[in-house]
Amino acid sequence: MFKFNERYIVDPGGKKTAVVIDIKEFEELRELLNRYEELETYDTEDVTTDIIEAFKDLKKEKVHSAREILNEL
Repeated sequence: MFKFNERYIVDPGGKKTAVVIDIKEFEELRELLNRYEELETYDTEDVTTDIIEAFKDLKKEKVHSAREILNEL
């Protein structure tokens, strides 16, 4: 996990309105976000398709044995 050395910009009333972090911390955070977005898109699409197929199979009362499922992996 990242440890930031963040600093805050505050309004005249003392309310935090912005955060300032070092450029290196920002670049690391941006890289982490990019990797997360790539994984999220890939995993979500695959899982959604698998779930839809599983529900269709259940409606048809089509059941797979554990061995069949493991063989597909």
